[in-house]
Amino acid sequence: MKKFYLLFWSALVCLSFTACLTINEKQIVPPPYVPEETESVDIEVEKSFPIYFSKDDKPVIDGEFDDWDGLEGIHVRTMVYGGTFKPENADGHFVYRTDGSYLYVFADITDDDPRTNAYEIAQAWRGDSIELFFGTDTSSHKFYKPTDVRVRIASNSEEDINDVKVSLNDILTTNPEISVAYVFTETGYKIEAAFPMSVLGGKELKVNQKVRGDFQINDADGGKERISLIHWNSHQDNTYLDASSWGNGKVVELTK
Repeated sequence: MKKFYLLFWSALVCLSFTACLTINEKQIVPPPYVPEETESVDIEVEKSFPIYFSKDDKPVIDGEFDDWDGLEGIHVRTMVYGGTFKPENADGHFVYRTDGSYLYVFADITDDDPRTNAYEIAQAWRGDSIELFFGTDTSSHKFYKPTDVRVRIASNSEEDINDVKVSLNDILTTNPEISVAYVFTETGYKIEAAFPMSVLGGKELKVNQKVRGDFQINDADGGKERISLIHWNSHQDNTYLDASSWGNGKVVELTK
């Protein structure tokens, strides 16, 4: 009789334990984070940005932009944050030119809510603006060298195309050799600018010379804080302190 009771209680314990296991196993525990579903977007990825070289054919910084017709340049479409890339919200086409002594830049920015920038230049990344990262030292390095420069351009006025603020490594500059035209358009804004190489590394550029750099769009809708950050190369918000995150560029001969 004792053996019967012992076997009965043993079976009951095992059955209860198995039931507990079954109940616990069937419980569905949601993961702590479920990424939002996003639509895939096919974007063009350039391996290198060109700098078109010509001693004779130089762009005029006048806000007309015809000096840039037909030049491919690169597209800034790497979303660092701000959701899925949507070209109607913010998109950018950048082109570099040079005569050796000056670096010329053109930016055609699509923006569904373009605004002037009310921030001081060191904080102007919080509003609509563009940034250029440029260096002539192609050796592997993380921290900025004297030849590495971060340029930021923002507008103060929708009416005056020359009323802009420019910084070099977050310091406001009023260098008279730097010229900028910032024009608001129906789809966003366009910028063309000229920078002497004396403020971008010191030495003249030559055909076939390799350089380093990146491009950035700061987009702030509704006159509020920046809502999206877009790069050409880096997938992180690190270009302002890590030169190794930049991409490659090369000076090429401008053909007619």
